[in-house]
Amino acid sequence: MNPDFSIEEKFLIKKDKILSKVIKANGPIKFSTHKKDPFNALVDIIISQFISTLAAKSIKGKILENFNEKCFKVENFEKLNILQIKNLGLSLNKAKSIKAVIIWIETQSVKNFFSLTQAEREKSLLKIFGIGPWSVDMFEMFCIRNKNIFSYGDAALRQAMIQLGMIDKNATQKHFETYAEKWDPYKTHACLHLWKMIES
Repeated sequence: MNPDFSIEEKFLIKKDKILSKVIKANGPIKFSTHKKDPFNALVDIIISQFISTLAAKSIKGKILENFNEKCFKVENFEKLNILQIKNLGLSLNKAKSIKAVIIWIETQSVKNFFSLTQAEREKSLLKIFGIGPWSVDMFEMFCIRNKNIFSYGDAALRQAMIQLGMIDKNATQKHFETYAEKWDPYKTHACLHLWKMIES
């Protein structure tokens, strides 16, 4: 076994024979523990909704280049109206979502937000226009750095699990989530490997 595998990856290799093959083929994947700025994370997630990883990366790159920034900042968007945000290469609903996130950020104590429970964060985030369960899952994974998230709403994850024969193609949400329980407490790490498998 690759000595560079993390504790989480070694746990998953022992726990799930099917996933084990995927992890060994992928090699180690680093999962940062560095929490992201919530605004940057949410704009990133909104841009990624309903489009491929490649398309999202291209749009993000163009918007950041337009602002001459390395990450998304409130001040880049707050003086723009919804149409101006849309003209950056986004749909009208995504532009509305970004505006809604700015309003939400202004009412939050970001420092305290990190210390809320997962359920409290979810309740708060779901009030934002355009933020649904998938976006909340991505926020937990890539902003909060929660190691134990499985996102049933992610089509690529479902596709990977069906492709690997973990789950029948007619399976319900409950079947997917029950299977993912074997990855507890490192569901996020399992997702990272399934995504890598699908992308490659």
